Amino acid sequence: MATNNTVKREPAETVNVRGLFDDRTSTEMIDETHTDELVIALCGPIGSPLHDVANALRETLTESFAYEQCNVIRLSEFIMEHAPAVGVKISEADGFQRIMDQIDAGNKLRTEHGARVLAELAINEIRLDRERYKTEQNHSRYESRRVCHIIDSIKNKEELALLRLVYRDMLYVVGVFAPLDRREADLKSSKELTAAEVFRLIDRDSGEESDDGQTVRETFPNADFFLRIESGTDANLYRRVERFLNLILGTKVITPTAQESAMYAAAMASSNSACLSRQVGAALTDADGALLCVGWNDVPRFGGGLYTVDPAGDPVGDRDQRCFNLSGGKCFNDEEKDRLAEEIVKALGGLVPPANVRAAKEKIKGSSKLRGLIEFSRAIHAEMHAIINAGQAAGPRMIGGKLFVTTYPCHSCARHIVAAGIKEVYYIEPYRKSLATKLHGDAISEKESDVEKVRVLAYDGVAPARYLSLFKVPPNSRKKDGKLIRIGLRDGSPRVEKSMEAFPVLESLVVKSLLSKKLLPQTEKRDDERTPPSAA
Repeated sequence: MATNNTVKREPAETVNVRGLFDDRTSTEMIDETHTDELVIALCGPIGSPLHDVANALRETLTESFAYEQCNVIRLSEFIMEHAPAVGVKISEADGFQRIMDQIDAGNKLRTEHGARVLAELAINEIRLDRERYKTEQNHSRYESRRVCHIIDSIKNKEELALLRLVYRDMLYVVGVFAPLDRREADLKSSKELTAAEVFRLIDRDSGEESDDGQTVRETFPNADFFLRIESGTDANLYRRVERFLNLILGTKVITPTAQESAMYAAAMASSNSACLSRQVGAALTDADGALLCVGWNDVPRFGGGLYTVDPAGDPVGDRDQRCFNLSGGKCFNDEEKDRLAEEIVKALGGLVPPANVRAAKEKIKGSSKLRGLIEFSRAIHAEMHAIINAGQAAGPRMIGGKLFVTTYPCHSCARHIVAAGIKEVYYIEPYRKSLATKLHGDAISEKESDVEKVRVLAYDGVAPARYLSLFKVPPNSRKKDGKLIRIGLRDGSPRVEKSMEAFPVLESLVVKSLLSKKLLPQTEKRDDERTPPSAA
């Protein structure tokens, strides 16, 4: 006999679940979970003033923006703490050996426990801080606080990936860069290092062969905001830090600099590229910063210009002769490098035993010099494309102009940049294989003070990926009754609203990972057993 299991339900508007669904709308309840909490991660090559930037952020947030707490989390302290467990004894004397030992310990930690382990430990610190401030009335709810966690500093792309995965829009990454000569001088004076020791440290820090090592050159370009520290006073640093904080907290009307708009244009241009290796974009301005044209890397076509999608003139793409449409989609540059490796092995004749021929070819192809070759590519480079476009549209205005490019120019493009009369080049992503300054040292310099040469400088400002989220605002959000809405520094909130309800769940997954690696005490109290300081 069938049983009627239907349950009579009250009308939706009268339902009350655990006292949460009262007279408030769902929007109001979600709004109550929003937090002013921030996570700011620093990234920069060794010798850059990362600690100075961390201090400037902490002081400005607490003194000007009324943040009640700023915690500086130094990943190097985790390395020191766990170094004995991975068999590394760190030198007690401050100097070259101590730094090398710390890098060794960090690498071993990543090798044994995963490339993200230092970020996991930082996330646990942030979680523990939040657990101490659950509301007194309900220890399952979290108190919204004006608190910032500053992570000093990330060195690996996997660390950055995990932090973004957990904190999403709460996270801002600041890339801190100082020119090579300043970093060399600071390391020599502060650590009493020799020139050879400084060179070894800088080379190792920038990007080791192991994915578990320090890969700053791959991590740094993914920052949200770039600070180039060439020279100047502390006051200049603090002004730039305050501009960044005003942007993310929405406390002042701030518009993009000419450099920020130009680099954004370069980044947008790069999306046109169908190159199988990497997408590069360039934007060329005149001496005053007015945009002249953009360019990107792709295959040139007969009659001028590059191949592009052309639904009207080429609806099925038969005329598109870019690499991905030819030869099974294989990169021509890689194909030629394979042939070159084979020819080198053949030229060695009997010096390579038959059994080792295959291994020799792979070894040759894996060498850093051969991997960096670009001479066999069919694509014109973004810088060349922009220069050609400018020559056609506004040739004279290019003289003394500025070039913004997403990747450091190769030595092939460098000679065209010099010949075109361009005076300044700004880049985001470094390119270690470029011989631009080596081959053209008479005409190109990476020193900001070297005004008699083409200056190739690291980009400074908002990253293109954050351009719209930081500069674009909703209509009429800046005024009320025809007047500017003024927001005091101490009343500013992060422009991207974030609910703190999701973070403890994601952080708990990280904690489980750390517990499984035995990097945390197994006897830690459960989250719901912790007592907030205010209730102690």
